[in-house]
Amino acid sequence: MRALAVLPPDRWMEINLLDTLRQHYCDELHVFTYPGGMGQLGSKQWRSQRNELNHHLVKLARVLKTAGKLDLIFCIVYDDFLLVETAKLLRSLGVPMVNYHVDMAFQWYRVIRTAPYFDVLAVAQLTNAESLRPYNLNIEWMPMAANPDFYFRHAVPRSSYEHAVSFIGSFNPFRRALLAECVRKGIRPAVFGRGWNSESSSPYRFAWDPYKIVHDLRYYAAARFKAEGSESILGPLRRKHARRSSFQELEGADFRGPCDDASLPSIFNESQVNLGFSDTGWHSETKVRRSKNLQCRLRDFEVPMAGGFYLVQEAPDHSQYYKLGEEIVVWSEPGDFIDKMIFYSRHERAAARIREAGQKRVLGEHTWKHRFDRLFASLRSQGKLS
Repeated sequence: MRALAVLPPDRWMEINLLDTLRQHYCDELHVFTYPGGMGQLGSKQWRSQRNELNHHLVKLARVLKTAGKLDLIFCIVYDDFLLVETAKLLRSLGVPMVNYHVDMAFQWYRVIRTAPYFDVLAVAQLTNAESLRPYNLNIEWMPMAANPDFYFRHAVPRSSYEHAVSFIGSFNPFRRALLAECVRKGIRPAVFGRGWNSESSSPYRFAWDPYKIVHDLRYYAAARFKAEGSESILGPLRRKHARRSSFQELEGADFRGPCDDASLPSIFNESQVNLGFSDTGWHSETKVRRSKNLQCRLRDFEVPMAGGFYLVQEAPDHSQYYKLGEEIVVWSEPGDFIDKMIFYSRHERAAARIREAGQKRVLGEHTWKHRFDRLFASLRSQGKLS
């Protein structure tokens, strides 16, 4: 297969998606990267750059098509970057096109303008999938997964671990509140990520962008209101207002700062308990409240693949991937979270059985090869891929 991948230069995509495509499917894989865009719509300079990059994308696709080197266009792209006219021009080449949406909980609507021009909209989560169907009937569920060539480490019992409890992720107040509970119970979690102290810049910041507000109201307000009701307006306003507040640094945790991707498998493998939070959570004044907008993440497959024990906040899809309590352990309430964290940090045999079973499951069913096999089989059954 000869394919063109269109995506931002995110390392996780290189590790998981591009590596899998190169190794298992593509004789030739051409990669076109673009610099994000969702937070830059207000910049006239960025919009000019976007227009130029869209022109280059169409030009590259035409050259590949003319040379007989284009069997598939695989994208991870929002309408913020991909212009409608560009989508039309790519569609006119007669090459099957797939757009993979990886944040269905919060950004589901940011593909609706270009959705009609894709053969398949692949979605990592089923949340809001029905709301996309009016724009493209061909919705394909393609959950997250993990690349064993990068993440795999043997799940073996240890007499000691580098970290008793660890969490990898950037700051938000919901996570801070739960990690503070760990500290209060005498457990000092190792925390890797941005924004947890004054020495690390926080991603939990927001600046009003009038251009983006008008843009989103024009193109997405009606679709969001139809799907989400008044929450489509009130929810973003609450979250943006909340980001104006500041938080005291979490005391008592072992802050390690951001870690690079190469370190992830070892951290997962060398932590007795790896924590996962499926709800981004938001705060209001001095209280932290759950957003109740839960979704499965890449981490849900990375940790078991690396042979790590995983304690994660339960999201709707978890039970479709694992036997809960046997292959991963889930929690839904803060008290449940603390009780299970303490139990498994003190009972290695019980944790070892789960980490071994979880790794067996992810190796057998949740690699990116499993995901692409299913996607390409669907395209072939529709006569869109030879």
